[in-house]
Amino acid sequence: MSLRSSLSRLLRVVALPLAVSACAATPGPGEGAAVKPDAADPLAGPQAAVLTSHDGAATVRSTMPSVPQSGQPAPALHLKNVEGGDFSLSALADPTGESSPKGVLVAFMASWCQYCSNSLPTLVAIEKANPDLEVVAVTVDDRPDMQTAELAKVRKAGLTGPVLVADQDAIRDWVGGGKSVPKYFFVNHNGLIVAHDDGFGGKVEPLMPKQAARALED
Repeated sequence: MSLRSSLSRLLRVVALPLAVSACAATPGPGEGAAVKPDAADPLAGPQAAVLTSHDGAATVRSTMPSVPQSGQPAPALHLKNVEGGDFSLSALADPTGESSPKGVLVAFMASWCQYCSNSLPTLVAIEKANPDLEVVAVTVDDRPDMQTAELAKVRKAGLTGPVLVADQDAIRDWVGGGKSVPKYFFVNHNGLIVAHDDGFGGKVEPLMPKQAARALED
């Protein structure tokens, strides 16, 4: 066996456990986010490296669209409500000023996400303390039974705002094309994102009431 062949074999053996480790990396307890593997997502397989950022939000290294950030206009959001009917963000937050002056907290969640469940008491407290802030949950669950399960979980926690079903446009424009949740966007009545959180945990939780107040500022 040539020296070149031996080195090539050695590199393959060393690289394999490193790749597996990167793909299997997930946030530790309390760090804040989960990623749902998606069979339709080409990055859900072994080639997708999972990293952590912000308050532990797990993200997939890819060429997918970026997540909107604070200071940017909120993307369009027109989705089906799990309980029936439609919801349009522009009816509450609109740069033209023609909508009712109300801030919106858009929370992307899922029935399988424990960090999302952990954040529900905080979202309920924010909703109760800020009558002019609409708290909107958006589930990235694909199946109707899982969407219904998310609705039941949200209602049991005491959240009263709409629970919407994310479509591919919303996942692309708001979540960056993957299913890294939870993600929270605080939008003022002019349709501007004033705060954005990836994940939920000890860093994000104390900030959220202040971010809600900011979304209601003129």
